[in-house]
Amino acid sequence: MLIRPVGLADVPAMTETLNWAIEHTDVIFRTNPASIAEREDYLRHIWEEDCPCFIAESDSGDYLGWALYHPYRDPQVWTGCYETTIYLSPTAQGKGVGTALLSALIEEARTDKKVHSLLALIVSTNAASLKLHEKFGFENVGTLKEVCYKFDHWLNLAHLQLLV
Repeated sequence: MLIRPVGLADVPAMTETLNWAIEHTDVIFRTNPASIAEREDYLRHIWEEDCPCFIAESDSGDYLGWALYHPYRDPQVWTGCYETTIYLSPTAQGKGVGTALLSALIEEARTDKKVHSLLALIVSTNAASLKLHEKFGFENVGTLKEVCYKFDHWLNLAHLQLLV
């Protein structure tokens, strides 16, 4: 598996993964699909913030997923706090891709002088993501109860934190 920086050419695959999650899961609160143009703008914003965005590819070059961190809320207020985001292709789940991507993010954060804390905001029903983050030492620092209604049920949002 190869973990590498994302380029604009990767955005269509990344958008497809995000839209699959929006349509088929409750791991993201969003209900309307994303456009490629919107995601290109978002990626440019991430780069302007000097934040990493990685893509995972199989040894044969097949797209597997993506991950990034970005400032949490207003960076002038939340100094040093960055939020992680990871999305995997449905065919890549349970194969170590999330582990590889989160490992790359944490390694990058530990060398990034502006990062003090990584935050992961995870829907409480997403057991795989909770377990993944806990494996890397993220601690649950609180849960917001019933903050979104999707697919006919209320969702809780767990807040996990890793001091880097």
